[in-house]
Amino acid sequence: MTATSENIAQRIMQWSGVLRRHLLLEIPVALVVFTAAAAYVMHMPDVYRAETRILVNPQRVSDKYVSNAISMSPNEWLNTLSQQVLSSTRLESIIEDFNLFPGLRRTMGREQVIDIMRHHIAIELKQSSDGPSSFTLAYLGESPWEVAQVTNRLAQLFIVSNLHDRAAEAQGTTEFLSRELTDSKSQLDDLEAQISSYKLQHIGELPEQLDANMQTLSRLQIQLQGNIDAQNRLDHEAFLAKVEPTSTYDGGPTSTSLSPRQQLFARDAQAHRDLAQLREHYTAEFPDVVAKQEEVKSLDAQLAKLPKIETASLNTKQAPPSSAMDPRLELIASDRSRLVKEQQQIEAKINDYQSRVNAEPIREQEMAQRLRDYDTAKDHYRSLLEKTYSAQMAMELERRQEGGSFTLLDPARPPDAPIGPNRIALLTASFLFAFAAGMGTGFFVELLDTSIKSEAELRDLLPGMPVLGLTPRLGGTSPNAFAISFINGRKQ
Repeated sequence: MTATSENIAQRIMQWSGVLRRHLLLEIPVALVVFTAAAAYVMHMPDVYRAETRILVNPQRVSDKYVSNAISMSPNEWLNTLSQQVLSSTRLESIIEDFNLFPGLRRTMGREQVIDIMRHHIAIELKQSSDGPSSFTLAYLGESPWEVAQVTNRLAQLFIVSNLHDRAAEAQGTTEFLSRELTDSKSQLDDLEAQISSYKLQHIGELPEQLDANMQTLSRLQIQLQGNIDAQNRLDHEAFLAKVEPTSTYDGGPTSTSLSPRQQLFARDAQAHRDLAQLREHYTAEFPDVVAKQEEVKSLDAQLAKLPKIETASLNTKQAPPSSAMDPRLELIASDRSRLVKEQQQIEAKINDYQSRVNAEPIREQEMAQRLRDYDTAKDHYRSLLEKTYSAQMAMELERRQEGGSFTLLDPARPPDAPIGPNRIALLTASFLFAFAAGMGTGFFVELLDTSIKSEAELRDLLPGMPVLGLTPRLGGTSPNAFAISFINGRKQ
């Protein structure tokens, strides 16, 4: 046997000796402690537990058609409801209604009693793939009827709070969106009024009117060219009227009374008249217009080749009496004066439409900015309108209690038997505690006793001193006394 094993064995023998020496003290202490603990355990009140299950109903209409009125997840929403139901105000109302914890209310503060009640309430969730499908609500108390009534009251608070808060949140969302929708509509109306005012202010210069302006400008240019051609034609007619010797009834020269040169002038004038009529109805690329232009160019070239002498002779040719020529020349002069005024009007219109076309890029940029703001406001208004309709439908669902609601499956009933305390376990623990108390008392008394009671204590007291011998215990002596040893030949 090693030295360590010997020391352990000595320690065990020493402790057992301590317990044997103080046995008459340890047993009464253990009995007193056990009796007191057992009396306390037996007088502990029974604890009852009542519970109920509440089903979490999902929204009856699919989210594809009506969005949920609650933006939080089911777990967050249930946690929020728990915070409301377990608030100090509501728990205090329940305590007063059912007169809970009467003794504690006299000795403890209000918040302390409410905290104790919170510890007596248990909420257990049953999860599904989409969130909590149900939850169990339980309450612990000393009376079976009391725990059932408190549990049902708490369950009712959960159901009522859920309906009230969901309806309030849906209504609050609807009112907020309605206010935003009104503001957005007002802003949209202002932008529409600004755009309408801008269009009225710059009518004729707007980007969508560019094609019409270009067509009008092209038509005016054609009219201007036709007017100029008509003036040229009148100039030719006036020239012919001055040089022809005789006139027919309708004011035109006869083919037999004109010389070849005069006939050339007449053909050129007629060609100019035909070209002007064609330009009034067709564009410059039309085949008849192109052919007539070639004919006019040919006649003009032939007139340009006439000798100046012959032309002068035409001008100096004896003219008919001035009295016969005056009405025709006056009519030509009147028509030409009218054409000149029309030319001025056409040119003014051309300048006006040209300025509109030139202003179009600036108006397009200004209009684009206004339309961009208007489109943004319009999209925002449309989005708010859709959200408002959805919120109103969600509020209607909550009003009809077709949203996410709670259903009480089974109301809490008074329990038949208590769930605690476990008196057998507590009595067992009391016995072990009493036994430990008795042993602790023996060791404590041993520590207070300073006498030497064993060879081991003597060896510990005098280390390094060999013991020469021991005398047995003598009759009539104290149980704690032992014989005097002679150490190193000296009496101690």
